[in-house]
Parts: sequence; C-alpha cells; structure tokens
Amino acid sequence: MNKISLNYKASIIPLLGAIIVSNGFFSKVSAQNISAPETTDSVAATVKNQEFPQWGYYTIRRDVRRCAFPICGGYFIKQVNLKATPCLDGVFRSECYVSAIDWSSLKVPPSQLVKIQNDDGSRLLLRGNIVPVTFPSFGEFGNLRVKEAFYAATNVPAKGTFVALKDNGIRCITTPCFSTDNLVLNKPKTAQVSSIDLSQTGATQKQLDAATNEVFDQGLIAVGKTEVVGNSDPTKRDTKFVATQFYLRVEPN
Repeated sequence: MNKISLNYKASIIPLLGAIIVSNGFFSKVSAQNISAPETTDSVAATVKNQEFPQWGYYTIRRDVRRCAFPICGGYFIKQVNLKATPCLDGVFRSECYVSAIDWSSLKVPPSQLVKIQNDDGSRLLLRGNIVPVTFPSFGEFGNLRVKEAFYAATNVPAKGTFVALKDNGIRCITTPCFSTDNLVLNKPKTAQVSSIDLSQTGATQKQLDAATNEVFDQGLIAVGKTEVVGNSDPTKRDTKFVATQFYLRVEPN
C-alpha cells in the first residue's frame, strides 16, 4: 500500500476502512509505560526512597532569574500531559529546575544542534531523563540528558493533548479504517484513529509530507484532540485526530 500523502488545502490523512486485515485491533505498543500522580502538591507527592519516572517527553523554558549559576540560569522543564513532574529530589512539582541541558547523547548535525540550542524553548519538545550533577559549594542539581529532540512545524500555539500517531499495519477495503495508533505521551494510554487533520497548524506542503512519513516510520508527535465525526450508521463514524501543532524529529547524523 502506498504511503498516504497530505493535501495542502485539506491537510487530512485518511486512514482506510472498516474491514480489518490484521492480527488484532489493539496494538501492544505504548508511548511510555509511566505516569505521575495528577497533583501539584509537592509535599503530598514526595516519592523519596522509591523508584519513580524521571524521564519522558518534556517542554522547556529558560530561567531568566538573576542569581549565581547553577542556582539560576538553567531551565524549567515539564513533562507533557501531566499536572506534576518528578524532580531530582523525588518530589513531584508543576515544573522542575535543571541547571543545564546535556545534548551529548543527541547525535545531530552541528547546524541543527545550534538551532535548537538557540531556541527559547517555545518550539522544542525533548525526550530524555534527569541526571544528577554535583557542583562544589552548591551541591547536587539535575541536568536534562536529551535522547531525542523534536521541533514544532510552525509558530502556532500547541493546544491539547500531546500524542504520538503511528501506523499500526491495519489495512482495509472501506472506510473508516482505524489504521493509526494514538499514543498519549507520558501515559500508558492507547487508542486508534481513522484520520488525521493537520489543517490548523499552518504547515507547508513540505512539512505535511514529512509528517506523513513520520506516521509511517517512527511516529508523528502532534498536539490536539480526538473528534468523532457523526454518522447515522455507527459503523461509519470517523474518529479523527485534529492537530493544533505537530513536531518533526531532529534527525541524527
């Protein structure tokens, strides 16, 4: 089956049919098998002396406070889709402070690395984990060690749920066809959708083509919501993911 191309005007990926040619409807793949308590109470959510998830998909913002490094001058990071993020000290907070971002594990071309390092964080999504770093006279701080980086296609604000959209191998001879897994980032939640609408993102045709390739390859990171398109016949109801933004993977060397 040929890859489905995106039309610039419609910007919708149709995902064929209702008769499933597959070993099963629900895929075992998961975006991430962890989740944090849905609370912002850092006292109640302490998890010291326990294993807890310090890795995942993060948004970042620069720390512009004026004080001595490493106390200031780093980044505030937040796991997407979660109300609280596990920090280095074992406490869940709305954001975690890290003294720096460790890019050493991200094997990308120098020009790409400079681009993402110079970004203010508003268009970046990073996959990585928090690691401890000790500073003499200051003590232990966390650094975010990056494994993958994703860059937003446009400047349109990302609103909604962060998901990975990935072809699951289901093939059909009619529509709707639930051939794409909808994996919620940082949570063990998986569903299927029958089409993807990228028209609200303002992306170029080149970016839309790249998004299509991502769906059929490692998975496309997108932000938005799932909508059910009404039909008097319940077997023909399209479940569509409507994106406000999508992120393209920064390809390694």
